[in-house]
This record gives sequence, C-alpha cells and structure tokens, in this order.
Amino acid sequence: MVQCAQLVGGAGVEHRQSVVGGARPPGGGTGSGHGAQTTGSVVGMDDLEVVVVTALDRPEVEAITALVDRTTGEDGHGALSEHKRMELHHAAPPLGDGGADDHRFAAFLARRDAGGLVGYAHVSPGPEPDHHAMEIVVDPVDPGGPAVADTLLDTSMAWVRANGGGRLRLWVTRASDGDDRRAAARHFIIERNLIQMRCPLPLPAATRETSAATIETRPFRPGLDEEAWLATNNRAFASHPEQGHWQLATLLEREKEPWFDPGGFRLLDADGRLAGSCWTKVHARTEPPMGEIYVISVDPDFHGRGWGRALTQAGLDWLAGRGLTVGMLYVDGDNRAATHLYRSMGFVDHHVDRAYLTDLGQD
Repeated sequence: MVQCAQLVGGAGVEHRQSVVGGARPPGGGTGSGHGAQTTGSVVGMDDLEVVVVTALDRPEVEAITALVDRTTGEDGHGALSEHKRMELHHAAPPLGDGGADDHRFAAFLARRDAGGLVGYAHVSPGPEPDHHAMEIVVDPVDPGGPAVADTLLDTSMAWVRANGGGRLRLWVTRASDGDDRRAAARHFIIERNLIQMRCPLPLPAATRETSAATIETRPFRPGLDEEAWLATNNRAFASHPEQGHWQLATLLEREKEPWFDPGGFRLLDADGRLAGSCWTKVHARTEPPMGEIYVISVDPDFHGRGWGRALTQAGLDWLAGRGLTVGMLYVDGDNRAATHLYRSMGFVDHHVDRAYLTDLGQD
C-alpha cells in the first residue's frame, strides 16, 4: 500500500489571480457552487481554472472518481492512493470542522471553460504535525496536461504557505527523470523510493525456500482479532511514517472495502499471542489479475525465527490457490534486508513510486 500521485509534463503557467481568499471569476469553470467552502481560485493559460475547496459534494466526488478511473492503467496502478480514494468514496468531508480557520484539507479542481474536470490535487495532513501529503491526477488525454500538472502543484504549494506553511510531501507514481526535474525546480528533495515488485505464481520450485520455518496460519476473525492485530502491527512498524500509526477506525474502514477477504488475512499465533500476519489483497480488475502482499509484519519479540519469509510464502501460496498467476508487493528502496529477501523469492522490480519533500514557509 502506498500513497501515489500521477504527475506528467512540465510547462509554465501565468497565474492571474490569488490562490486563496479570492472570489470565483464570473463564468469560470463548470460544476456545483461551494459557498463558504470555496477558498479561492486561479486562472491560467488556455482558460484553465483551479478552484480550491475544503469539502467536496457528491457530483464532485463522482467527477474525480471518473477522472481517477481514466488514469488507471490495465495493471491497476491507481493515479490516486488508496487512502485518498477512500476519502472520496466517503464523500471526502473536510478533516477538520470545515470552519474558516480550519484549512487542513483542500481539494484543487482544475477545469476548462469548455469542458469538465481535467485535473485534481488533494492536500491533507501528513503523519506528523505541520506535515502535508499531496497527490495529483491529470487527465491523460488532455492536450495541456503538463500545464495542468504545473498549475495544480504551484497552486497547492501557495495554499499551504497561505495556511501556515509546513512540510509538503508529494508522491509521484512511476517517477521519471522529468518528475525529478520538476520537483527540484520547486526545491523539493527526494525523500523515499517505494519499489513495486512482482513475481510469478505459484512460486517456482527454484525460488521456494524449502528450509523456511514451518508455520501454520489461520484466517483473520472480524470482530475478534482487531485489537491484537493493531498492537502487533504498530509494534512492528513503530518507526514507519504511515504503517506504524494504524487505529481501530482505520482497520474497520479497510474491512468495509469490497476487496477485503478475511480468508486472505493470514495470522500466525505463538506463545498464546499474535506473533505476525500476512494480509493479502486481490486486484481482480487488473490484466492479468494480481495478488498483493498488502501488509506483512512480525512482532519484534519474534524476530530471528525466519517467520517473515515463511509468512510471505504462506500469503503467496494462498493467492496462488485462488488461481492468481502474478504476485505483487511494495517495499521501501532503502530496506535492504527486505528487498534482498523478496528478490531471493523470485520478485523483480517493476517500477518506483517516489516521495518528494519540501519546507514551505508561511506567507
């Protein structure tokens, strides 16, 4: 799992109106009105307007979802992260109370006078105080896509500065040299590389670890295993910026997702407690369908027993048993132990998602 963004191209755009605090230009853009929820707008070249709002109504959610669907390839790699998509599916309410002094959530809707939504940016609180997480989606068929991406990025940065500043993290999926140049031009630095790795299923005999620790796993039991899993997961990922801070509400939201299958959520018990788990996820709409090692963790008290490899193998075997032929997972590029483990099991790098970070002062 990972926060991702789709960012393409690069071109200058002339801003002709303040990003915040301004009224919406007469006749600009299409879509529903927002009243007090509209914080301002920007007009750029080619009749492009970006409207900034702190809450989204149902028609806007539907338009953004349609845009995200258009940018999702056959391999199912989404142009918006799972977390942001879930916010949209819940009508994306503001993360604060929505008042004039609470601008922790912002949606940036890029429209043209003659058409509908051609771009979207989402800025919300990061895992640490004064941090913001940003993702961008641009219509792949829009001829001005590079300018749309630049306008959304610049508008979002200005909004963060105008609302107290802080650190801004931008996730880009399938990062390229062009993405690096765009980020560097705006004083972002590369913070993290997240590698998507894939392997054939079932695991070939040559890559199976026959000497791996023998374990028996069981399925997750909704309503019974949540607290134990949260404790184990958060201990295992105590220093991880996203995965180590799960709350019960976060887990319960995932259990409501249509892809959730407790049978593919494999738990390992030892010494009368939950020692580890391998949570899998089936991407049924990709071509071909893929099985993901969604979250895998071993409690630190049980490290050194080979259970990380054994749990990974158990999860992949379960996915293969569902008829899937491709396995997939994400791993931080600087986690050498994990990348070595997965490559020894037959995983190969598919692409890299990249996080860029910058510090934005207050205007």
